[in-house]
Amino acid sequence: GYKNLVNFTEKIFDKGFTDLSDKPFNNLVFMMKQIPSLLKLKSYKSVYSLVSNYISNEKLRRVFSMHPLLVGGNPFSTTSIYTLILFLEKKWGIHYSMGGTGSVVKALEKLMIEENIKIIKNAEVTEIITENKKVKGIKINNSKIINSDYVICNSDPPNVYNNLIKSKDDYDFLFKQKMKRMDYSMGLFVYYFGSKKKYNDVAHHTIYFGESYEKHLDKIFEKKILSDDISYYLHRPSATDPNMAPEGQDAFYVLVPVPNNLSKVNWIEEGNKFKNLVLEKMDKSVLPGIKDNVVSDFYLTPDYFEIDLATLYGSGFSIQPKFSQSAYFRFHNQSEIYKNLYFVGAGTHPGAGMPGVLSSAKVLDKLF
Repeated sequence: GYKNLVNFTEKIFDKGFTDLSDKPFNNLVFMMKQIPSLLKLKSYKSVYSLVSNYISNEKLRRVFSMHPLLVGGNPFSTTSIYTLILFLEKKWGIHYSMGGTGSVVKALEKLMIEENIKIIKNAEVTEIITENKKVKGIKINNSKIINSDYVICNSDPPNVYNNLIKSKDDYDFLFKQKMKRMDYSMGLFVYYFGSKKKYNDVAHHTIYFGESYEKHLDKIFEKKILSDDISYYLHRPSATDPNMAPEGQDAFYVLVPVPNNLSKVNWIEEGNKFKNLVLEKMDKSVLPGIKDNVVSDFYLTPDYFEIDLATLYGSGFSIQPKFSQSAYFRFHNQSEIYKNLYFVGAGTHPGAGMPGVLSSAKVLDKLF
């Protein structure tokens, strides 16, 4: 059933990505016009359900339905629109920037400087100042105020509305209900480590599934409890870019989906134990002997995402990509409340992931 699945995901890709990923969804009428074609593409099904229509083998169903986890969604509840990722990766492949994501940031900074854009560093936006249903400017480090006619914000929208806008008087009943009903993506445990042993047979990208699938995802997304039966994504950039590690050594990170901070998991207590669990699992499977070969390491938990990156509840990808939280039903690129406040990034349309985030900037280009 693989070829038939790919053919169907191509149709979803043509509509969901090519046609709609860079279109503003601020207007309910525009959203309603898309409903017939979205229904035709079975957007009411979950990713797992759609894949199961074509693929009978349970292990292959896991392989072809795991893509929502790359954008913060549960394959058993994420709208099948997101099977477009399956086709997107087949069409264009997966690209890596030599030097890592940091090199992309440096290139963007260089471009901004060439365009005479002023960049202010070491400056956290601690408040978005509002008055008479308009944004008036921002406050930096709880002191300096910068006045502005427009604010384009790439921070997590639910965190902005909850914590950066101090007065909630402008929020109407419907918007407050929208805020209340939102479901948030899972959290992420990310362990970075170097190895003095080189693993030449390990690919740049590896996905390792635990014993259970649906039950494990239910623990993460619904029950919000930690599990010993983990699945993970292992990244070995030194497979492609030798400069990422000293000669004869390897660089890795492993990313493990975990519950977000609505779970109340105490990561100060659990962090090191969970790191050792992850090492143990890798030692017995993909990276034999890794426990004795780690030379330098650190890990990030949902606390880092909540405190340092300012995502609500430490979610890894803002809100989940369910149908009821997609397109018009996500946080709008032009704020529903303040018409001179705009959003780009994972929490607004079209969603998380590098293609989605870059597409949100294209949406903004159309709004101005």
